[in-house]
Amino acid sequence: MSAAQTATTNEQARAQAFVELGFDTTQALMLAATRIEGECVDPNHVRRLLDCGCSHDLALRIVV
Repeated sequence: MSAAQTATTNEQARAQAFVELGFDTTQALMLAATRIEGECVDPNHVRRLLDCGCSHDLALRIVV
């Protein structure tokens, strides 16, 4: 498997994790593709924001 295929597979897995957190497909793909200082958005970080009472829209604005 090439590096590009691995990156795509990892991005798909992250997108699925965001869908499971309740984001729609477009939001999940945006979160999965977003890099902050070279780092991927961590679904666990987003889960903590949601657990603290953030709406999905607010959590998206915070991390993107």
